[in-house]
Amino acid sequence: MSSNTNTTTTHPKSTILSIVSYALKGPPPDFKPDIHINARRLINPPSELRKAFDGRCEALRKNLRADPVFHQLLAEAQPQIFKTEETRRALMVNTQDHSVHLVEIKVAVACVRGRHRSTAVAEELAKLPVWPEHYDVRVYHRDVDTPHRYQKWHQQNLEREKKGETVGIDDYGVESDPDEDDNDDDGDHDGKS
Repeated sequence: MSSNTNTTTTHPKSTILSIVSYALKGPPPDFKPDIHINARRLINPPSELRKAFDGRCEALRKNLRADPVFHQLLAEAQPQIFKTEETRRALMVNTQDHSVHLVEIKVAVACVRGRHRSTAVAEELAKLPVWPEHYDVRVYHRDVDTPHRYQKWHQQNLEREKKGETVGIDDYGVESDPDEDDNDDDGDHDGKS
């Protein structure tokens, strides 16, 4: 029986986990996702939060984490991701050393406008501590920077968070417009996909 005396083994990044948030109001993703997460199941954050922040900002993600469905979406995605990797590796032709072959798992996360719920789910999914060392987790938000009325405040608040500043809902500097229809909630948050 041989023993491995090398305690400094490295784990090459053999699995790419690509997580893409996008808007259902736009075109479909330009790839076929292995896993699709419908973030419309989540209750939309309050209008004031949506105006001040996008899903990359901690303040908005904190609000969404209070929704049990948020954690349910993350919990449902994990086994699907691991199962996809397992299936792909089992189908590889070279079964002797399949760990060195690159596997890409594509996860699409959708909500109506692609800026709040889907972006937050994608960010939180990427940050989960469950991903093995051989995973290269990548996040891309297709529609988060699509020009919109509150883009300037989203970016400013994100930069302030990155500098370590605490940014609250009262700090965003956006005046409410009572005539504005900013509701992108399509009513599909009853837990059904």
